[in-house]
Amino acid sequence: MIRSLLPLLIAVGLGGCSGFTAFHSTQPPAQPAPAEKPAVVPDLKAYRLGIGDRVRVNVFGETDLSLEATVDGTGHISYPLLGSVLAMHKTADELGKDITAGLSAGYLVNPDVRVTVTQYRPFYVIGQVQHAGAYPYVVGLTVEKALALAGGLTSIASTRKIYLLHEDMPGEKRTRVALDTVVLPGDTLMVEESLF
Repeated sequence: MIRSLLPLLIAVGLGGCSGFTAFHSTQPPAQPAPAEKPAVVPDLKAYRLGIGDRVRVNVFGETDLSLEATVDGTGHISYPLLGSVLAMHKTADELGKDITAGLSAGYLVNPDVRVTVTQYRPFYVIGQVQHAGAYPYVVGLTVEKALALAGGLTSIASTRKIYLLHEDMPGEKRTRVALDTVVLPGDTLMVEESLF
């Protein structure tokens, strides 16, 4: 009797296994979670200095000539031996080359000068925000983050009429921007009133 039931048990067992396998093979493969959009980071090597930016000048082996300076209202920095040095609209590398040339002209032989920005000039938020004004710039700033720093939008603000004006491009007209648009130092963000 056991021998006669054995083939039946094996057949039922195999049938159950094949059904189990078939059930799992009909499931769609698991989809990976969508990757988050990478944060946009501007190329600040090409960044042009403006009034209010603070720079660090390092001259290798010359501690008296290594210092921090702020770009003043005339667009210059005050530097030992050279006096007033134009920094406005120059990159940090270009300013470093100018200082190198000045120090090479009778002061040092082959000076090794490096200039870095230690603090960027502020950006501005105006219009229909809770707290309009100037705010310290941080790398990776977007329109959305800038609005958050300004306390968010007012109840009558338009979410479709948000404009950006670049300080470095005075002739350029303001442009309508999205929330993920990058904001640069010196930029002005304008939020208009919504039309009911």
